[in-house]
Amino acid sequence: MKSFARIWITAGAIALSAIGLVAASGPSGASPAAAHSTAAHSTGAAAKAPKSVQVYATYYGWYDNTPPGCATAYSGCAHGTGTYKNPITFASDKHEFPVGTVLYYPTIEKYVRMGDDCQECDEDWSGKGPDGGPHLHHIDIWIGGKGGNAFDVINCEDGLTQGMPNGAPLLTPFIENPPSNMPVSTEPLFNSRTEHCFGGATTSTSYGRYKNVKSGKCLEDPGYSAKSGARAELASCNTGAAEKLAFDGAFFVVHKLCLQTESGKRGAAIKFTTCNGNDLQQWEINPNGTIAWIQYAMCIDDLSGKVELGSCASSAADRWDFSSEGQ
Repeated sequence: MKSFARIWITAGAIALSAIGLVAASGPSGASPAAAHSTAAHSTGAAAKAPKSVQVYATYYGWYDNTPPGCATAYSGCAHGTGTYKNPITFASDKHEFPVGTVLYYPTIEKYVRMGDDCQECDEDWSGKGPDGGPHLHHIDIWIGGKGGNAFDVINCEDGLTQGMPNGAPLLTPFIENPPSNMPVSTEPLFNSRTEHCFGGATTSTSYGRYKNVKSGKCLEDPGYSAKSGARAELASCNTGAAEKLAFDGAFFVVHKLCLQTESGKRGAAIKFTTCNGNDLQQWEINPNGTIAWIQYAMCIDDLSGKVELGSCASSAADRWDFSSEGQ
């Protein structure tokens, strides 16, 4: 959990109390609607009562969008400043939040609107996804980042995402069908000119070893090579530097080289290459132990003893046990 999470959760509770809502989580994370009503966001729509809903909020931007850039599945180029009239684009499952749904997030004091698809959100809602489910509310909020440093943008996304100490997602309160007069912060989620992340959010770097559940062997940079292009291998777990990987936001780094998939196809080789922040180097460690490529639902697998890109099946071959070590 980030150091500012407790403050933000308190701020969210105050905002909910201000309009008479109390967040109460059920099996799906959603709370009953409160007995308040407000004009719907879109003209001509029937008025709906605002209600509090518990949601796992993650973030995405220019460099880890699929494909990189601002294109969305439903609403053109992702955009927004977070006001009621100009909400920020978010991605989710359209069966969970129909396209055009407006939410208010007290944690960041911004309005957001459904306009994109998020594959991980789809899986968390419709089945047993990497973060939980079924019916786990999960949205991915756009932070922009065009022109900014790719590492800073992605680290900001990770810094804003709130999780439990055990790696499980932390659900925080949103307001569905919000009134138009909620407080709005003018601070952008990410400022590409200054590289500043909302609220000064930062992420920490973890150091340690990743042992495959199927083989019991650890991911390593063979020979602790400093040469770009060395293929990642599995080896007996030891205390050597070749197996001590740093994870910083979305990047696995050892000996100043980043873990990268050769392509997005099943069976693609996983290599250690010069760090440049491109989309092939971006990974996500999921609560179920899988290490997923951010662009698509593909995971680092032990495929017949080789470290390759494979399907995310949450099987022993694509789950990894992490052992933390100091820097």
